[in-house]
Amino acid sequence: MKRISWALLFAATMLLTGCAHKEQTTSGAESTGAASTSSTAAPAEQAATTAPASENLYVTFSFNDIAVTTSGVLRLGFAIKNGGTDPLLCEEGGFTLQLSDGSVLNPDAGAENGCDPDTIDPGSTGKGTMFFDLKAGYAGPVTLIMSDNNTVIGRGTAQIH
Repeated sequence: MKRISWALLFAATMLLTGCAHKEQTTSGAESTGAASTSSTAAPAEQAATTAPASENLYVTFSFNDIAVTTSGVLRLGFAIKNGGTDPLLCEEGGFTLQLSDGSVLNPDAGAENGCDPDTIDPGSTGKGTMFFDLKAGYAGPVTLIMSDNNTVIGRGTAQIH
């Protein structure tokens, strides 16, 4: 009887130990057409960290102007919809761009980045344009990420050809 108790205790311990660690993974952002609407449900990384599981994505993007100069500057024009309950301040510092290799770019500070209007009311849509310096010859998906107070509030993916 003592051996059976020890065997059950050992088996239970092994079962609990084996299930205690759950590997966390992230999938790549959904790839969409060059001028299509975005998916806000695709998890991706922001800066050098994995995006928090408790994201409240209420900002959506619809890309309507995607162009890359011969020197590698990406112009990303988009409609931005505020699906939240508070006004949304739309400024260059709230945006980053993630490439397919996981690297993250900030908008080109010397470019004419901006939104019209600067503050987007709940349920309203505005226009935005952001410029990014791409790696030479880059082609593939890019994910525009919008954050507020270090929290991701919107994502949209476009394809660069």
